[in-house]
Amino acid sequence: MGFNKTRGLFIATWLTGAGLAGCGPALEQEEPGDETPGAQSQPLTEGAPLTAHDASCLKLQDQNTWSTYASYMTGVGPALGLPAILQDLNRAGPVLTSTNHPPAVGYKGGFRWNDGDMSTTDWVPQGLTAGVSGSTNVAIVSWHYTLTSPDKGVRISVADISDMSLSAVNYRHLLLVRPTSSGNFTTIPEHGGGLAWYGNYLYMADTSDGMRVFDLTQIREVSTSTTCDTAIGKVGTEWCAYGYKYVLPQVSAYVVPSTIVSPCRPKFSFLGKDTRGTTDVLLSGEYCNNTGTGCPYDGSTPGLGGRLYRWPVDSTTYRLQTVSGLVAPERAWIMNEPNVQGVAPIMTTTATTSYWLSSTRYSGALFKVSTGASRTAYLSGNGDWARMPEGMHATGSGTNLWTVTEGYNGSTSPASGGRVVFFADQASLD
Repeated sequence: MGFNKTRGLFIATWLTGAGLAGCGPALEQEEPGDETPGAQSQPLTEGAPLTAHDASCLKLQDQNTWSTYASYMTGVGPALGLPAILQDLNRAGPVLTSTNHPPAVGYKGGFRWNDGDMSTTDWVPQGLTAGVSGSTNVAIVSWHYTLTSPDKGVRISVADISDMSLSAVNYRHLLLVRPTSSGNFTTIPEHGGGLAWYGNYLYMADTSDGMRVFDLTQIREVSTSTTCDTAIGKVGTEWCAYGYKYVLPQVSAYVVPSTIVSPCRPKFSFLGKDTRGTTDVLLSGEYCNNTGTGCPYDGSTPGLGGRLYRWPVDSTTYRLQTVSGLVAPERAWIMNEPNVQGVAPIMTTTATTSYWLSSTRYSGALFKVSTGASRTAYLSGNGDWARMPEGMHATGSGTNLWTVTEGYNGSTSPASGGRVVFFADQASLD
């Protein structure tokens, strides 16, 4: 994903003036309860409090394709909103019972996918977000496609979670697409590691570049003929999406300018949503481990240097807050945790310095973290949390913490590692 060279030269000059050359742990800003400045240059300690991090070097640029991409999709057919999709959910995921739900402190309820989605190796669940459409409570889950020829990219599942006392949760898969020209589109060849839903916009983590944005009012119906089973975009007189009935198009993206390089340049492994402060923020974080996926501030303890960022969201437009097309993180921390796959705010407090982190460490864990105390860990090995948790969402009421799991060792049993979506009581976890 590129950007205009003239614009890029301006950004490079502006960022240099903003401190790009000096960004790093030595400029870290100390806060009450945080680790001392420069802590990232020292060995990190797993489970230590969140460490304040200077992110003044980092900016994202709005690619500003909002109107262009939307106009490209007009030839595909009429725009459909999320309410129309909720009336056409075609799959049923059995609700979990007292005998087959995964172990989790504070467990309240959940569902599994249908048999085909539980066992497929082509698609793997990743991110999760939730919200309300009209009077319907909705969960949205992203799935990463594991094959490469062809690369079908990312799909999402839209699930009606309004009444968890029913025998099943109804849901449907939609394929994410990027408009390429008038009346045409292609797949999104990304990992789909994280989602966040604000207004009509669905944000998705773009691992190397930033965040992509999709408009839930711009869903289009496409052909499901046999021709479309193996095709994407316009084919003759049909629009195809590998057999999926609906596509959700990208409308813009926030990307890291190419002038920003490591160690300032982050990864965007997962996303979250935090509405506790005076300004809503979109959370983004980095997955790091102690083998092949290192991070810039790991120090002498690889895997712990993943960073967590807070990006301000405009309360009127639900887009990120920009100045001259650029957005800066409001805050940033070093997480001091490995293998983090998801984040959610702890909604039982108004403080914006405490979070839930899901991790595939120990085959699955939930960490309660803050700037003022060492972590509290809920481990799958102790029967405190589900195996291999991914994205999370905390409800605004402060009651529930939702999460999705990616599946463990091919199990299709919800109780022993099979793919599930479930929620727990945050107060019980406190």
